[in-house]
Amino acid sequence: MFKNMFKPLFKSKKFIIGLSIVLFFILLGIFGPMIYRVDPTEMTWDMEQAPSSTHPLGTDTYGRDILAQLLYGIRSSLYVGFLAALISLVIGTIVGTFSAVRRGITDDLLMSFTNIVLTTPSILIAILIASYLDVRSIEMIAVILGLFQWPWFARAIRAQLMSVLSREYVYLSKMAGYGDFRLIVEDLIPTIATYAFMSFVLFINGGIMGEASLSLIGLGPTEGISLGTILQWSVMMDAIRRGLWWWFVPPGIAIVAVTASLLIISTAMDEVFNPILREE
Repeated sequence: MFKNMFKPLFKSKKFIIGLSIVLFFILLGIFGPMIYRVDPTEMTWDMEQAPSSTHPLGTDTYGRDILAQLLYGIRSSLYVGFLAALISLVIGTIVGTFSAVRRGITDDLLMSFTNIVLTTPSILIAILIASYLDVRSIEMIAVILGLFQWPWFARAIRAQLMSVLSREYVYLSKMAGYGDFRLIVEDLIPTIATYAFMSFVLFINGGIMGEASLSLIGLGPTEGISLGTILQWSVMMDAIRRGLWWWFVPPGIAIVAVTASLLIISTAMDEVFNPILREE
């Protein structure tokens, strides 16, 4: 079913381009550190060196290899994005589906909670939570970001499922004695699969950008290296003013390339699956 569902996407040039870029960075993050075996935290006397044969992307103020940092940073940022997206997708799906199915007081309570989270400035809450944590792992940053991305998704799938619940095959399933959980899994979830995947892509984008934002203000991961922390270190050492372009340009390009390609994928999916935008 899913194979036939996503098959039209591979006829879209936008989707192919976006997916190719994302896969490139995923492979770079996974296999890059295995191929380029340089410790990104090792300090040397080659401080603030421009790109050379010894250090292909130069070094920072402490003599650490920028290419090694970039490869580990890509892996960490993508990991944060995927984990935050998974958390948001699960919460949004549970809240949206049960709100649509149960109706009544359950719907009122879940949607009231959703509206509260939706109207709360999520980035400010994330900043407050992160500021109170002395140690912030990659996973902790992903959890903080994932807990505040889901409300719009929950409201959207609730609206979609409210119309699906009025269809004949859903009534037949209820007459057959399907419980809420079985009804959700077998009849409702498949109808929102494409929208959920498109939302998952946007959640990844939000997770990557959120981590970079927190890192730039000094509230990113205290353990490990991400693209955001590389940018933070370059800002702290005034690399932009001093012209150390090899320090801040590569992570900046990586963030822009990944997030832009994810948006291209999302746009391509919308054009393929949305009847209004679908090309004749």
